Amino acid sequence: MKKLFFTALLSLMVIGVHAQKKTYKAAKKALNKKDYATAIDLATQASTNSETQDNPDVYVILGQANMYLFNSDLTSISHAQAAFDNFQTAIEKGGDKVKDDLMEDVVLNAENERLGGGEGLMYLQNMLNRQGNVHFEAQEYDKSYEYFLISSNIVPDDIVMTFYVGYSAYGSEKDDAALEKYLKVIELNEALPEESKFANTQFAYNGLIDIYFARKVDYDNALKYIQMAKEAYPDEKLYKDYEIDVLIKSEKMEEAIQGLKDVAASGNATKNTYYTMAFLYWNNENFDEALKAADLALGLDGEYYDALYVAGSVHYNQAAELLKAANNTDDDAEYQKLKKDAIAKFRDAMPYFEKAIVQRPEDTYSLNPLSTIYDQLDMDAKRDEILDRLAKLEGGE
Repeated sequence: MKKLFFTALLSLMVIGVHAQKKTYKAAKKALNKKDYATAIDLATQASTNSETQDNPDVYVILGQANMYLFNSDLTSISHAQAAFDNFQTAIEKGGDKVKDDLMEDVVLNAENERLGGGEGLMYLQNMLNRQGNVHFEAQEYDKSYEYFLISSNIVPDDIVMTFYVGYSAYGSEKDDAALEKYLKVIELNEALPEESKFANTQFAYNGLIDIYFARKVDYDNALKYIQMAKEAYPDEKLYKDYEIDVLIKSEKMEEAIQGLKDVAASGNATKNTYYTMAFLYWNNENFDEALKAADLALGLDGEYYDALYVAGSVHYNQAAELLKAANNTDDDAEYQKLKKDAIAKFRDAMPYFEKAIVQRPEDTYSLNPLSTIYDQLDMDAKRDEILDRLAKLEGGE
């Protein structure tokens, strides 16, 4: 009787195993018939049974069925996510062989119909990128983010997809996600050889700076990434302007100046170090120190436009203040003295602005004060020449 009971139990177990294998085969058959809902239902049953739950083919079926349901309209992002998740589970269960199969490139025709090749992750990525681009071009960044995020997870070290996830996250104000992806872009770019550097890395820096500066109001991190960007793109003037804006907004003027002085004292100062110091002093109306710092910058590069502008502006502003005081006094002797001092200051400002417009001939910020200087120094011909240039610039000629 015991033997009979054991035999019956064994028979039931064999029937159970056979039933589960039959479920798996039925799921495969439903997939081939493009009955994707039935394939998912049957493969899900197989995935919960101890006899078939470790079979990677079960999860390939689930991945492909969900992928084709997503492909039917490219809008059901939940099916795309389910496809990705099941393909990943298949790789975990099956190892490199399954991974190689699922990562095989797909061959498509002009209508994006599959002609051959892989029927796994790379096909899914093509679908995701296709629809993600539609939303991206329409500036629907919250939608493009959803598609590109799954796509980027297929090849995590793909710098291009990482960037577009970050860009979409930034556009849809998912700031933490944007920060994560932009930082990864910078990390991946650093590992690339010089000839293969990713062109959009500078946009990643800009996004990091803007998020920390304007959205999170985290000035310390904004300054950190500005400094990194300055080192990565030393010829880009934009980052010097960013740095100054952040220092001013953070109301750390004295701290910032002291930090720059420490750099100078260590012997590591560059022309930009002195220019930034000059600008901060100038903005703080400490004109004497601003002029000293600007001249130090010009000592390193006599054609440095930014330092020329600050130095010229210091003399010019002092001249304007003296002229204003002269016009407000009733004492003739005092008027003559103040006017003389103002003229001397205008004369000191002149060579800085003259050099500045050689660097930037159409820069109205330097042309306007120079026209006033020439007027005050009775240099009428030069004044008229500058005024004519300004008129043409304003007229768009």
